Amino acid sequence: MAIETTFITSGKSEKVPSGNTNHLFPVFLKLEEMNVLLVGAGNVGLEKLNAIISNAPATHVLVVAESISHEVELLAANYPNIKLIQKTFDADDLDGMQVIIIAVNDKISSAVIRDEAKKKNILVNAADMPDICDFYLGSVVQKGNVKIAISTNGKSPTTAKRL
Repeated sequence: MAIETTFITSGKSEKVPSGNTNHLFPVFLKLEEMNVLLVGAGNVGLEKLNAIISNAPATHVLVVAESISHEVELLAANYPNIKLIQKTFDADDLDGMQVIIIAVNDKISSAVIRDEAKKKNILVNAADMPDICDFYLGSVVQKGNVKIAISTNGKSPTTAKRL
């Protein structure tokens, strides 16, 4: 049985089958008022750190990684609010955090880290693992004070970037 959702735009209603609907709730976080943990500091970690800093440059970010790329070190050197710790993740790293972004190239480790974060009610994003994410990092278009985030429901980040 297909469930339909009705959207009302410009006085007209449009029914869309639920299978074609994105049920994510769009939210813009005041990330600069939160503590963010980024686990992983390779290419994907750099991409996520750039996304954080380009949108909320004063965000307090703790980066924990077994190996920290030179590019991440260079970026962090320009932001006193970014702290780098070269070590293996442990659950104590989650203390005081509200958001975690997992950018490690190991699905099992990502799932374990996510489970630890969920025990502490921390919002989780895991790179390339939409099934274990509480939220996705959408593509962003910004013109002055107007900021638009685009989501494909975690299905196609490449399409979102093109838009």
